[in-house]
Amino acid sequence: MDFVLLVLSLALSGTCAGIGLWLQAHGVAERLRRENALLEARIAHQTQGLRRALTTAEGEVDRLTAELRTRGEIMQALGRELRNPLTTIMGFSQLLRADDPANPLTARQAQSVRQIEAAASVLLALIEETEAFMTGGDGGGSPSLHRVDLRLALRQVCDGLEAQAREAGVTLACPPPAHGLCVMADPGQIRRILRQLVENALRHSPGGSTVRMEMSRAEDRIVIAIHDAGMIPVGAGDDRPFRPLDGRDARGGTALGVASVQRLTERMGGALTMARDPGAGTIFSLSLPAAPAPGLASSRQAVVLYIEDNPANIALMRQAASGLGLTLHAATTGPEGLDLARALRPDVILLDIGLPDMDGYEVKARLDVDPLTRHVPVLALTAAVSAPDRARGRAAGFDAWLAKPLDLAALAAALNTALGGPEVDADGRERA
Repeated sequence: MDFVLLVLSLALSGTCAGIGLWLQAHGVAERLRRENALLEARIAHQTQGLRRALTTAEGEVDRLTAELRTRGEIMQALGRELRNPLTTIMGFSQLLRADDPANPLTARQAQSVRQIEAAASVLLALIEETEAFMTGGDGGGSPSLHRVDLRLALRQVCDGLEAQAREAGVTLACPPPAHGLCVMADPGQIRRILRQLVENALRHSPGGSTVRMEMSRAEDRIVIAIHDAGMIPVGAGDDRPFRPLDGRDARGGTALGVASVQRLTERMGGALTMARDPGAGTIFSLSLPAAPAPGLASSRQAVVLYIEDNPANIALMRQAASGLGLTLHAATTGPEGLDLARALRPDVILLDIGLPDMDGYEVKARLDVDPLTRHVPVLALTAAVSAPDRARGRAAGFDAWLAKPLDLAALAAALNTALGGPEVDADGRERA
């Protein structure tokens, strides 16, 4: 009997202990479930907060992207607007500077014209740098090749950098005027390349020194050699010039690196080389394809129709056309231009793209469907100079795409092609 009681008591004790352990485990499990539920609720709340923050951030990114796009469009529109008055300023300066035995400029007048051109070159440089920054540095795409007076382009760059050179105590020795040193290049890109090369030479030349520039013709190429007077430390690599290589310079503008300059040069069929100057410093040599001899191919007096809404640009074109032996008619609206084109049957049409009533693309499309005008070559004169603009011009079938401010030598070459010279595409390159 005692044994049975002992067994029962042990069993009862074990049962009670088991029940206690179960209750303890159950309590722990309940507590864990409650803590897990609280943790899940906290995680869900934080996740919702993160999702709200992410949505807010995405909205802010979209807002900033739209704002930047709007600012970019505004800057590009401003650049286009500035190119129009620059066309008048630089165009009339070119006409004044042109050799005219009947009305030669005095020394004082010639100096004044040079100052006007220098100021205009600085403004054009700012416009081109802004456009390059908005399009990502070197612009990409195919360059628009035209006849460019390389001596004049270098002169414009040097005039624009004269104040910077004076402040640094460095003399810019530009080559003297010379005939026949014209190249086939993109006017805007060649100015950027020359400006970077001359600025680089200035940056690495000590005060009291001279940056020398030499121009020469080597068979079918024109070569510019720019010598700086900077001492290169022993062991320094060839990447000393053009620092920072790419990105923004200290003034906040775009800084072309040597790789970008080489890419721009090669796109125009040119080459850029660097060598150590035996005296001191570095020599950068830029070579580009020489342009063919200028001159209108047509022996008769050609009739040109100019469709442009800016009276100053029309006045400029009248003087330029007179010097080229052309008969110019002008229209200030798209519909007026279409009517004149049908009535005159001109030899070539110069067409502004940014007309207020009917843009140049619509005018071109209407010219193309009219049997009386579809055969007439149409040259675009425009402040829209980006790669997408030129691509759209090619698609629209323009015979040439001439950028404002207009280079009169490039205009003469394009007219020469349109009036019977070699055929060119919308970028000004000769077709096979």
